[in-house]
Amino acid sequence: MNRRTELRKRDRATRRLFVVDIENAVGCGVVDEESCVRVERRVESVYRPNSGDLTVLGVSHKNNFFPAHAWSGARVVLREGHDGADLALESVLSHENVEERFGEVVIVSGDGLFARQAERLKSLGVKVTVDARARQLARVLAFSCSCVRLAPSLLAA
Repeated sequence: MNRRTELRKRDRATRRLFVVDIENAVGCGVVDEESCVRVERRVESVYRPNSGDLTVLGVSHKNNFFPAHAWSGARVVLREGHDGADLALESVLSHENVEERFGEVVIVSGDGLFARQAERLKSLGVKVTVDARARQLARVLAFSCSCVRLAPSLLAA
């Protein structure tokens, strides 16, 4: 193994991907800038992201696209329709070589749609953490992850 490969492996081990279904994290379908910032602050206080980490926000409705940009430095993926945010984020997990680039994936959503990708990533050696409110956490997702962190309600100020 050459030095460059060793460095990439070390970088991968310390990098995290935060996959945030913003509507699920907020707890409702309409996201305003204030609630988006509240979710960002919680993620920052709990996980302390570093410069090598990446945050991807999924949004599904046109009225949520602009408030999502309140999250500083995040990449926003958009897909319209039912489960649009989930499907946009699932596409990132399944098509962007996540297992080669990150040592941990934090899924900020309780939607069961992420279970298949969580299980796949976990089987490839990626630590997968789900961060969701207990009432909104699908059992299939909880059982597919390496770690479960229960979030408080973010609707209250």
